[in-house]
Amino acid sequence: MLDVYLFVTPWDEQCIQSEKVMIDFVQNVDQKVSFQIIPMLNMQIIQSYLHNTKNKSYDSYNRLSEDMYNMILDYKAALFQCKRHGRNFLKLIQQEINSNHLPYSKQLGSEIAERAKLDLEMFENDRRSKLARDAFKADQRTASEMNVAISPAAVIFNDDGDDCGILVEDFDDKTLQQIWFFVNCCW
Repeated sequence: MLDVYLFVTPWDEQCIQSEKVMIDFVQNVDQKVSFQIIPMLNMQIIQSYLHNTKNKSYDSYNRLSEDMYNMILDYKAALFQCKRHGRNFLKLIQQEINSNHLPYSKQLGSEIAERAKLDLEMFENDRRSKLARDAFKADQRTASEMNVAISPAAVIFNDDGDDCGILVEDFDDKTLQQIWFFVNCCW
């Protein structure tokens, strides 16, 4: 079994493209895969987004940081209901923020939760809960422990082999196919 951790910046278009490539990859390999999308949030991500974004609704580091953090907590709350719903929530909110250039808001998060067919009462209770905050902190620790400094990045482990993984920072489908070959031949 493969364990795949995809580290992303929540609103970065390159990360969104990497999510699509990775989802296609894990759906087409002939091995069982445990797959997690882990949003990262740090000063470098915030500064990069402020300087490189097409979305001009943010001019404040603090406001952007708070909105990204709250969106990640919303994503964690959606994941509590099931991975499929969580991924759908993430895809829908990224579309609104990146394609439709809507700024994040609590109301937008609630509307996306409804469109993602989440239990809204449970979502509202979970989105700012200690459990969601702790899940966010655990994700940030995981990124640090796996030496992930930039996004998008993927860490791939083969549970059938040694306890070592491959960190891939700039990948496309061809790169993932080469890693898949390496994992099957060498591990």
